Amino acid sequence: SLVAVLSYALRIAWKLLVLLGKVTLAGTRLVAAVVRDDGNQRRARRWFLLEGNRWTLVAAMVATIFVGSLTLGLTNVIGVRESSFVTTMFSTIIAGLFSFIPLVIAVNQLTVSRLFGTPDHLRDRVDSVHEFRRRIESMSADVDVSPTDPAAFLVVIARAMRDRATALRTVAEEADDEAVREDLEAYAAGVSEQADRVTENLRGSDPGVFGVLLPVMNENYSRRFTAARRLRVRAGPLPETADELLEDLQSVFVSIDVTRQYFKIIYLQQELARLSRLLAYSGTTAFLTSTLVVMIYASGYPPAVSETALLVVVALSLAVAFSPLAILFAFVIRVATVVKRTSAPGAFTPKGERPTHAR
Repeated sequence: SLVAVLSYALRIAWKLLVLLGKVTLAGTRLVAAVVRDDGNQRRARRWFLLEGNRWTLVAAMVATIFVGSLTLGLTNVIGVRESSFVTTMFSTIIAGLFSFIPLVIAVNQLTVSRLFGTPDHLRDRVDSVHEFRRRIESMSADVDVSPTDPAAFLVVIARAMRDRATALRTVAEEADDEAVREDLEAYAAGVSEQADRVTENLRGSDPGVFGVLLPVMNENYSRRFTAARRLRVRAGPLPETADELLEDLQSVFVSIDVTRQYFKIIYLQQELARLSRLLAYSGTTAFLTSTLVVMIYASGYPPAVSETALLVVVALSLAVAFSPLAILFAFVIRVATVVKRTSAPGAFTPKGERPTHAR
């Protein structure tokens, strides 16, 4: 009968709803567990601040503005038929875009400030770089002339670090004191792992300056330097060769820290120059787009087109007008993160975000 069929259909529908509810609850719990996981949070934070493609972040922000504006318009939360509202909004955007002019000038000043100097000062800077390269070459027995490629140069320093750590592990076996031997072996193992990590991240690739800087950004070389000093002072009598190797490792740590700081300066110059150019391009485009929208509504009433088409134009124009701010946000947070995580070269390093492998 019809009643029996309806009853059966209702029971099936209820079971499907219960099953759907269970699946939804399980999915929600799974997503919550993934989001709460410390490892996932660190990877997401690292991608957002450093590793993620900046254009992906910019596109996501601009797309969010476009979709959000379009959704609000389709649901009649905002209306594009109100000429005064649209013209006021884009006029305010135009006024705000003028603030990007001094911003671009300031970024350019930061970029070129290090390029000025007298010929003698510039010569001293070049000579200091050559002297530093010769110092690195003296640490590497198999390198007569160090490479000019940043990645290959960093690999040379990492190889010198690993070679000395390997030698230290061999020499540690000669120590009479078991505690000293264990301390030296543990220290050498940690240094070898650190050097291998840097080499592995740079092997078989041709990264830019940021790609070279990224593997060494969170490495705490000052802590390794201090640990070597502590071993030399507190570990008791060391084999003479072990003491020399620890001293060499201290020099290597100073050299790689200096290299990291130098590469950071190069990266900041390149990134700020790129940012100023992108702000100039996007700011001009946003200004022209916003001006065009104001001109479209200049008559005091909206054009005689469908409201949906008009909404798409306004939402798209709003997204374009937002693009300079999205570009500024995406690039500045990475620059600020790089500066923070490499802010204190030498023997003192403030507490900050630790690398994933150190947690």
